Amino acid sequence: MTFPDILTPRLRLVAITPALLRVEGSALATAVGAATPAMWPPEHWEPHVYDFLEELYERAPYAVAWTRYVATRTERPTLIGTLGGFPRTETEAEVGYGVLPPWQRQGLATEGLLALMDEIRRREEVQTFTAQTYPHLVASVRVLEKCGFALAGPGDEEGTVRYRRQR
Repeated sequence: MTFPDILTPRLRLVAITPALLRVEGSALATAVGAATPAMWPPEHWEPHVYDFLEELYERAPYAVAWTRYVATRTERPTLIGTLGGFPRTETEAEVGYGVLPPWQRQGLATEGLLALMDEIRRREEVQTFTAQTYPHLVASVRVLEKCGFALAGPGDEEGTVRYRRQR
């Protein structure tokens, strides 16, 4: 099964397929057609994320299209972050994002998240989007607000808050 790239004016979102999940360094750059900066991977791209995604792909193969590497669409394409979504329930999807520091505060996370949500909306049963962040991460909160999310209460991890957006 193939999952076409999602293109926005400034970004190319590449599906993180099972085959690409554990590819690193120059092999990843070659596989996605973009430079991999020295600061790669993003801060929260830890080993447990790989395990979570492998389990998700087995349980919900369609969710491969919901997890994406983010590359710039410039003269020299570069990997700048990740975006992802997963089904929390049959009607609710949770989304998350991470952009490397040099590309933060440029609207790229917002642009990418809106495009990813459009992809997830193709599953008509998804009626609600949620996301979690720490309230002191003002830029992250701002991304969610610009994408139409509203504060919904405490998150799953201590100190986090949940945001929600209805379809």
